This record gives sequence, structure tokens and C-alpha cells, in this order.
Amino acid sequence: MNKTNSTHHSYWKQKKWKMMLAASILTAGAAPALFTPSVAEAAATVKPAAYINNMPAQYDVVIRQGVTYIALTELQFLGDYTFGYDNKSKQISITAGSDKYVLTPNSKTMKKNGQTASLSSAPILVKGKAMLPLRAIGETFGAQVRWNQAAKEAYIYDTNAAVVKDYNGSDLTAAREAAIQLPRFSDLGQPRLKVKNPLGPVDSSTAYIFEQGQKDRFFTIEDSDLVSYYTITNGNAMLKWQANLGKQAGTIGDLFFIKAKSIAEVGNRPSVAGKTLVSFKYSLMLEETAYDLMDKSGSLDSGSVAPAKGKIIVEVPGEKK
Repeated sequence: MNKTNSTHHSYWKQKKWKMMLAASILTAGAAPALFTPSVAEAAATVKPAAYINNMPAQYDVVIRQGVTYIALTELQFLGDYTFGYDNKSKQISITAGSDKYVLTPNSKTMKKNGQTASLSSAPILVKGKAMLPLRAIGETFGAQVRWNQAAKEAYIYDTNAAVVKDYNGSDLTAAREAAIQLPRFSDLGQPRLKVKNPLGPVDSSTAYIFEQGQKDRFFTIEDSDLVSYYTITNGNAMLKWQANLGKQAGTIGDLFFIKAKSIAEVGNRPSVAGKTLVSFKYSLMLEETAYDLMDKSGSLDSGSVAPAKGKIIVEVPGEKK
């Protein structure tokens, strides 16, 4: 089965809107609201979340009798799946390439290309929406699944061998592009922060910031609101620290590239003292990546260039000097 991973954030922002149309096939009535907990909520009241190939689940995660379920249409982030629902037979059909799956809510029996197979847990319907158990996703569609109890997060992902090869290669630009595509897991020990003021699919943006010459750790800044810091270990990007940014001008510790004070922080704040950093920010409208090589004194080299198709990271001339 051919699987695809997201190669740039803006592409998936658009895809999520298309997903809403696909989801309507399996949804009777209004879909539940997205999970966007307030920073002030206690950990005990935070609902579980799920990430599919690093994309947050579009719909609520459901836990029933110890089994975690996600909406079936979230599989779209794992590959090119199409969905159907026969109201008369109450059967769900899923097509992926030449494979066709038929599942029945509340039944552990399914068919793959006409052959009967068993699931460890049955799919269910919640407010008319088909929900699939995490474990069944791994069993049936070959995805890897993890559950992070401390963060109350589920991860569903597939490993892209080409991405791993690029990350381990000598081309720094390709390695950085691979780094932002590697599976991301939380190491915060508690639920993560969320973007408090999302800009929407048109204006939304993410900046990626690396240390000069490095690929194994990076920051992201989403919608000029949420800063996250990842380090890469054993082929995975581990979330170590986050901060929500407020309106008041300032910095956070020695993170000189941040121009606002934080209103909330979790995890262990990193240090970039004495470091030179390079940032990348892709514009969907311009189809260009703006880059900036900088240190505490200011910008050392900046510009914009069209990246390779489907990519974000570009080569920075001043970084090689």
C-alpha cells in the first residue's frame, strides 16, 4: 500500500478543509467541536488528543471501556483513503489503492478484499460518526500506534524510509526537511499547550528554527502564538518545551528570536546563548520560503527563495560562509 507523509504544513492546512467534506459521508448531524482546551484547565480535565502523521485529529478522541477511538476519516492523513457508508446495510467501506475493507459497527469481523478477518476491538458509531480503535488501525492498516498516558495523547504514524534516509544523509537542507517530517512525540509529562489564537487556514503560518549547521533540534512558531522545541532521538522528534506568547513585547530567557513575553510555559526551557540560528517560513501565497540567519546582535543574512516542490527548507547562502 502506498503511504504518504505531509511534506509541508500549509498543504495539510488546506487538506483539513477537504477532510471536512469527506467526513460528512460518515457523519449524521453536526460533528463535535475540535478539542482546544484552555491552558488554565487542570490536567485531569483535559480530553485525550490524537496526532496522525503529526497532524492533530480533526474530531474528538473517544475512550470507551479502556479502548481509545478516533474518527475513521482521520485515516486520510495516513494515505489516500476513500470512505463510504451504506445506510441500509450499516456497513462502512474503505478503499486504499487496490484494497477494499468492509467494517460493521460493533462487530469485530471485517472483510479485506472479500476475505474475512478479525479485529481486536470493534468500530463504533458516536453521534452517527464511525470511530475506529487505535489498535485496529495498526492491525488493519499497518500504521504504528502509541499512547502517551502523561500527555493523554495517541500517536498514529507510518515510517517513511526516504525521510529517514534524508535525515541521516550529508545534505543539511534535505536533512532539515526530513527532521520536520519525522514522527513527533511529547516528552512534557503533561498535556501540551495549544495555539490560543489560531489565524485560520489562509493566514496560518509555521516558522522552523534550527541552530546554524545543525539538524537534530529545532523550534517551531505557530501563528506567532505557540513556540515549541523538539530534539531528535532515535529517529523521532521529542517535544521538550512549549510557550504561549502574549501581546507584551519582550523575550523569553536567552531565546533572542522571540519578541514577546510568554503567558504560559511547560517543559524545560532550552538555551541558545551564543548560538547563531537560521529560520525558515514558507508562504503558500508567494510559494517561497523566507529565511533569516541571525544571532543576538541581529540578522546576518536574509532573503526568500522558492523551495523544491513540496518542500519548506532551503539552502541559506550565508550559513556556508
